[in-house]
Amino acid sequence: MSDSSRVFVFDANAVQTKHGRRRFLANLAMAAGAIALAPMIERGAGIGDVLRAQASGETEPNLTDNDILNYALTLEYLEATFYLRADSGGTLPTGATIAALDPDGNATPGIVAGLAGMTFPAPSTQSIPTFFRAVRDHEITHVLTLQNALGGFALSRSNFKFNFGTAFASASNFMNTAMALEDTGVSAYLGQVANLESLSILSTLVTIQAVEAEHAAAVGVALGQPVIAGDVPFDTAKTTTQVLTIANGFITQAPTLPFPK
Repeated sequence: MSDSSRVFVFDANAVQTKHGRRRFLANLAMAAGAIALAPMIERGAGIGDVLRAQASGETEPNLTDNDILNYALTLEYLEATFYLRADSGGTLPTGATIAALDPDGNATPGIVAGLAGMTFPAPSTQSIPTFFRAVRDHEITHVLTLQNALGGFALSRSNFKFNFGTAFASASNFMNTAMALEDTGVSAYLGQVANLESLSILSTLVTIQAVEAEHAAAVGVALGQPVIAGDVPFDTAKTTTQVLTIANGFITQAPTLPFPK
């Protein structure tokens, strides 16, 4: 029997560890006939590298699960602050306060010029400001979830400062910045799923990544960039260095991070 025709049997116990998940993906690639991908998966290449089959030679630092959670928390602090400064009105998720979420900005300016009254393209009638307030609450909840998971190991929000420049000056600036942040968040989570040891943490981050992907898709529709037939079938993962290169455009102060800045 050739490798491309072998029968693949799923074993739930095989994905309980990082090495087990890599072996699982490698076996899956072999079963599907993707012989060239299997060694790359087995030695721990990022998922995005696997799907693109590009061995760039760039490697990730040796991150612990807490490092990865704090990496995710850094991005969620960034996103939650961005949306909170765009719209600080209404009730926040239980346990959230502006003082804790945005100590360096006090959730100002609070208004995005030109956004009020905008709706998604027909036939939808959903208010774009209402949508972004829901996104705000999602990002705040992500922050609270990651802080809870990390406990005393969580990076403090008070050690960060953010500046979004002219992002709130117009609806166009705001929505394009939102698109950049959401796309970056999706690719950041995708870049770390193979590096986690804990299956429960993996489950948490994957569920967050799925919501971030929904945000990105909805913002794309609002900007007139819906999914089309010519779009690629796989998303692109980014390394910590690539993600933080983008994020650092908004981060003016950060604690010493356990990954490249």
